[in-house]
Amino acid sequence: MANKRKDNWNETWTTAAYAIYGAVRYTDKKELSLVDVMGLTGHAFRMNIDPREIHIAGPTSFPGGYIFRRNLCNLGFISNMGEAQAPPTPDQLERTMALVHETIDKGIPAIAVDLFEPEFGLIYGYDDEKRLFHAKDMSQDGTISYEKFANPKIHVLFLITISESLPHSKYEMLRMALDMIVDHARGREWNHIFKDRFVMGLEGYEAWIKVMESRSADELGNAYNVGVVGDAREFAAQFLRELVRKWDGTNFVERKVREYASEAAAHYDVVAALFAELGELFPFPQGGTPKDPETADRAVALLRQAKEAETKGMAVLEQFLDFMKAYHSEKWVH
Repeated sequence: MANKRKDNWNETWTTAAYAIYGAVRYTDKKELSLVDVMGLTGHAFRMNIDPREIHIAGPTSFPGGYIFRRNLCNLGFISNMGEAQAPPTPDQLERTMALVHETIDKGIPAIAVDLFEPEFGLIYGYDDEKRLFHAKDMSQDGTISYEKFANPKIHVLFLITISESLPHSKYEMLRMALDMIVDHARGREWNHIFKDRFVMGLEGYEAWIKVMESRSADELGNAYNVGVVGDAREFAAQFLRELVRKWDGTNFVERKVREYASEAAAHYDVVAALFAELGELFPFPQGGTPKDPETADRAVALLRQAKEAETKGMAVLEQFLDFMKAYHSEKWVH
């Protein structure tokens, strides 16, 4: 039976990118698609693995403020951040609440986490009389009291708002995106808070393989990670394919963009196909049987093939980045 591949590019398992996309739709860059956002923020190329049991928290455990602000910078935005240990001090809470009110008054939702579930979502309205926010995430659209917002279950009060839009060229946006993608893959991302708990980038494959070989994968967490990474790599391949189609100019830079993107897309399409197979072994939320020796060994073989294909793809993206660094200024393309 053929493995089911993604054909809906308006939904993603990566709630961080989905929240960014939701906020950007209310700005002057509303023409950016979810595929654009997944690629230009680098979320299509992320992997964050718990090396003990492939915990369900892996995909959302990263230095949020740093990642989100760099994501939004890639898209051409200056952003504001409210981040504090919960419960926050009165001053911290006041500043964060002021950021929410300010951005909603401008007509742009605020990006937050742990609204209804410990995932990323949007706050899009407020009612000071009833002391309620109107918010939505992947699980529901509803209201949250100011008190609940101030005391999140995850012990971090986290908020990002879009402040100002910058006139970034598509060359600059792509160069910054590739820079972030390669940094993550090579473990150079600012990640010291989580470095003892999670393994990121290409090294995540070996961590995942070791858990499978030790038969210690958590059923729910493993299936969720397969779903998130598999969905992301489908977006990675699609983003690269769309670069080939959209960068249709005749100048040297656009021709090279098509060349690099086409070569990398072929590798990421292989990765996505392998994760589709893993998704059949480990459906979410049922989980499958990752502790079963035969199943685990099959998963190890698929993960090794995926690592090989993604390593080749990343090598192409590194060459792509080097090229864009040399020619990112628009003066080179005329």
